[in-house]
Amino acid sequence: MPPGLLSKIGIDCMLSKGDGDLRGDGCVYELSSSHPAILNPEKLRPGDYVKLRLWFPDENAYSVIELAEVQWVKHEWIKIELLLVAPKDQARLRQFVTSAGNHFPTSARIGEQIMIRA
Repeated sequence: MPPGLLSKIGIDCMLSKGDGDLRGDGCVYELSSSHPAILNPEKLRPGDYVKLRLWFPDENAYSVIELAEVQWVKHEWIKIELLLVAPKDQARLRQFVTSAGNHFPTSARIGEQIMIRA
């Protein structure tokens, strides 16, 4: 990955089962220091790159999304587009959405965007 795309911002996000969209509650923090500082979500700007740790309800494991892009920030809500998702994590996201009772056309890219309240 080119050095310019390395993210210095991370978001931990607990996914929630919802109404068809991927949504979750999260915390934004700076990755560049040894003691990560929590950041206000409004410090993010559209086009910023972030790294995500997605936690699934009722599970102890999480998925790491190495590269995602901020689409917009409105108050405490952040819309994130997933750019670099490992196949096993993409399958896990698809399984999570399906288990929530939501059905998507097979052509849809499940997990492409997430709404996060931080």
